Amino acid sequence: MRRFESRFERWRPVPKGGWREVGTAADGAGLLFDLGSHLVDQALTLFGPVRSVYGELDRRRPGIQTDDDVFLALTHESGVRSHLWMSAVTPQLGPRFRVLGADAGYVTYGLDPQEEALRAGRDPRADDWGAVDSARWGLLGAEPDATPYPTLAGDYPAFYAEMAAAILDGAPVPVDPRDAGTTLRVLEAARRSSDSGTPVPLA
Repeated sequence: MRRFESRFERWRPVPKGGWREVGTAADGAGLLFDLGSHLVDQALTLFGPVRSVYGELDRRRPGIQTDDDVFLALTHESGVRSHLWMSAVTPQLGPRFRVLGADAGYVTYGLDPQEEALRAGRDPRADDWGAVDSARWGLLGAEPDATPYPTLAGDYPAFYAEMAAAILDGAPVPVDPRDAGTTLRVLEAARRSSDSGTPVPLA
């Protein structure tokens, strides 16, 4: 495993005016603290502790007080590099995931269909909940022989079932608070890196 790329990109050239767009970083606004927390947490879960963080945080739209276009480069202690993008100003969206190894790669486009299904009013208890249509499967392999690879179904309800068990039965919480703290340290390092223009080492 050499490089992991993950993106949450949108095309919203005109701000909607919510606090996450017009607030300040001190308020917790901006994409770094919003979408960045999910991308960083995922990279840490997959590839382990981070040795250094490089960040580029920009404000592209009028009236915005904090970041709406962000790039992070994480160097993991394992040697993997995670490149993470989050943006509200991307007129051409990149792949949701691209994973590059020594012999093959994997690339997929589009978001998890669970969010779209919830908006449409579908029942998360349905047998086919979270299933990804074969037309949206990612490609696995190396050129010219990359082929579609089935995507596992997502399972939002599992998180809430584990949370309920933690509250009602004393089971472990589904997210360790220490993991959240580690993610926050990476996000703060990214902000310092953007201010200085240089990578920030993490102990």
